[in-house]
Amino acid sequence: MAGVTFRRLFVANLVMAMICPLAGAVGVAVAEAPVVAGPVLDGGRRVAVAGPLTIDGHGWGHGIGLSQWGALGYAINSSWSAAQILDHYYGGTVASTAPNIDITVRLTLLDGLQTAVVHDKGTIVINGFAPPAGQPVVWRSLVAREISEGHYRVWGRNDTTACPGTSLDLDNSANGWTVVIPDQATSVTFRPQADTSASTDVGDLLGLCEPTTGRVRYYRGAIRAINSSLGANRTVSQVPLEQYLRSVVGGEVSYGWAAMGQGKGAQALQAQAVAARSYGLAENKDTYARTCDNICQTYRGAAYRPSVGSPLVAQEFGPTDAAVAATAGVVRRYGSESGAVAYTMFSSSSGGFTAANTLGFTPVVDDGDAVAGNNAHSWTVTLDPSTIQAAWPSIGTFSGLQVTSRDGGGEWGGRVATITVSGSAGSVNLSGSAFRLAVGLKSALFQIRGAETPPPPPPPADPCSGRYPSTVPGAGANSVASRFTALTPIRLIDTRSGFGTAAVPLAGGCTLTIQPGVPADATAVVVNVTSVGAQVNGFLTAYPCGAARPLASIVPSVAGRIVPGTAVVPLSADGTFCVFSSTSTDLVVDLTGVYQIGGGQAFQPINPVRSFDSRSGPVLPIGAVVRVQIAGRQGVPAGATAAAVTVHSTDALGPGFVTIWPCGVTRPTTSILNATTGSAVTNHAQVGLDGYGGVCLFASNAMHLVLDLSGWFGPTASTVFHAVTPQRVLDTRAAVGLSGAFAANQNRAVTVIGAGSVPGSGVAAVAAEITETGATQAGYITVHPCMAAVPNLSMVRNFANSVAATTVAGIVDGFGRWCLKPNVAMDMVIDVSGWYGAS
Repeated sequence: MAGVTFRRLFVANLVMAMICPLAGAVGVAVAEAPVVAGPVLDGGRRVAVAGPLTIDGHGWGHGIGLSQWGALGYAINSSWSAAQILDHYYGGTVASTAPNIDITVRLTLLDGLQTAVVHDKGTIVINGFAPPAGQPVVWRSLVAREISEGHYRVWGRNDTTACPGTSLDLDNSANGWTVVIPDQATSVTFRPQADTSASTDVGDLLGLCEPTTGRVRYYRGAIRAINSSLGANRTVSQVPLEQYLRSVVGGEVSYGWAAMGQGKGAQALQAQAVAARSYGLAENKDTYARTCDNICQTYRGAAYRPSVGSPLVAQEFGPTDAAVAATAGVVRRYGSESGAVAYTMFSSSSGGFTAANTLGFTPVVDDGDAVAGNNAHSWTVTLDPSTIQAAWPSIGTFSGLQVTSRDGGGEWGGRVATITVSGSAGSVNLSGSAFRLAVGLKSALFQIRGAETPPPPPPPADPCSGRYPSTVPGAGANSVASRFTALTPIRLIDTRSGFGTAAVPLAGGCTLTIQPGVPADATAVVVNVTSVGAQVNGFLTAYPCGAARPLASIVPSVAGRIVPGTAVVPLSADGTFCVFSSTSTDLVVDLTGVYQIGGGQAFQPINPVRSFDSRSGPVLPIGAVVRVQIAGRQGVPAGATAAAVTVHSTDALGPGFVTIWPCGVTRPTTSILNATTGSAVTNHAQVGLDGYGGVCLFASNAMHLVLDLSGWFGPTASTVFHAVTPQRVLDTRAAVGLSGAFAANQNRAVTVIGAGSVPGSGVAAVAAEITETGATQAGYITVHPCMAAVPNLSMVRNFANSVAATTVAGIVDGFGRWCLKPNVAMDMVIDVSGWYGAS
């Protein structure tokens, strides 16, 4: 559901073994119930309002996924391992691994303020800055302040460790500060001269001045001043993932738990480490910071001083450090070891039953949560009417509550899903989570004392709404030689409007069977598949119905974004294909072409060339239409009927979309990609040409457009297409094809033939999905046959800290290889869906 924010709330500083970690979250929004005024109601029985209400409840926090107290209970009372604990709470996920990438964390206490750092040993440097002659190379104290939109001035001093007030005039030399950089655009990154991120000496780390508390907080890694996407100044910690977790796990649970149960409690800490690692990687808050420090996961750095020069207060502890080290690199992924990293939410206490959710985790009975010492497992509070009136003054004098629905899991019929608050001036309808947060209840699993227990809820609705894999017989793709026919784009599915299917999102773990209505001799279709507004990160997979679902993905679903991707999808024996989603998302599918045995045109792959680039002139205006001639130039014959192209949007002045189609006909309502403000976005298309051999591009907002050509279709082309069930030939994360991530500007070869149904010879080109993952910076990938020069263009573009995927139909070299060159460090995955060979 769009607009729902999941987050972690943490209040207490955990030091002693039995202090409860106060973890909570905003719950899942639900439909509001009709307004019903009157006295307190729960399950239909009236309860008079006479003074404070007595409320009984269970648990602390949202209750989704792991219960921290429950994990302790299973560890010390049932001798469960960390893996058993995680399997229990995160059904539908499996253990896997992830690299130790740098993670970026928004430090919310510094929002809108200066970024001031100190170093006990006086060795701070500024990334990418070469000091002029006579200026120090290293500093003891540095300050970055935004002097205009996206521009920073940096001051320094070496005579003392100092945290200046935000109003101090640093340009006045009498105050002891020297201008180091008068004006630097975009961001400023401070770090120790040597990499001290793993140091045992806190004095080796950067200290960050907190103007609102007076504290100096020491962080591993680097500290960056940068603008957020909304233009507000932000301070960000950039830290290796495993070092980040030392602070997170030390803040989320008590290190004293490790010694409980004769050491069995350490398994609860290890389970927390895996959940925190997965949660941090699955977060994708913004382009400048993947996650945040307080409302996401507790992150307090390595230590702090109450003031400059005062004694250190540790925020990392031996037992929690050991839990991080024991689980190094271990994460939970959806569905398989190569699935998306699971959004492993957790809370302090489930109260005996974990909460219903949209993240794919089955709610479970949580006996472990009743462990001794968990005072949040069961609780009773009194709620004064004045508290309710203060929270919702529009109701006037409080007169009653009505619990109108529950989620069905746990005592009293489960957590309160919806509740109506009534008063003399009106009523408000709320989710149970919104109510409990506003009045300070520990969880939404509560009952108003004296209320009647409601009847059991009706059986839960089918989460997939009947969307399950087809049982069509057939073991895989039809690999008979086929030729391409371009179609005017046709919309097949839109779950937002109910076009072609029910008007509900495709839920996580569900599969939609699609009948494209193409000729009976069709072997594959070219479709543009779009994930719209996913709740959490995940992926979409398309494959021939009846075949085993492959590991391959075609589109990464990114929380809150619109992500399209073109795919060449083999068809089943009855002409259908299936789309599986790992997370709940709206789905749009547009048909743009078909490969068939008895018709169409052959394909001629070429070394990719740039056919159009608007960046040599001004940004194209809103609503611009550009015609690009394809046939009769760049080696393409005049008789070509269609083309394989890569479409790029760059420098968009606002959100928008791009449409590509053969000129001369009405522009279709479909789009090939969705532009993002200031960023570069790419997608592949196989599109028909107009009668004069051209295509048209439409830009809904002001932006630059680029078009690259990788092949053409026509009567004189030399290759035909053979569909295959998607086959993974590269996954650097799992050492498939190549081992280890790509370094920036590293050009590496990978064999893309000879796997699965792809023959080891006679292959001129392959069609494959190339996926980027793990890049901490925005970048791109260039794909080319290894024996050819690297072209000055790209096929895949990615945002920082996100996943990107694009189809490529490209020539292989004489050894059946592609070479891939990214401009930033990243992991890559290649899934082959077909190959082109001599006709």
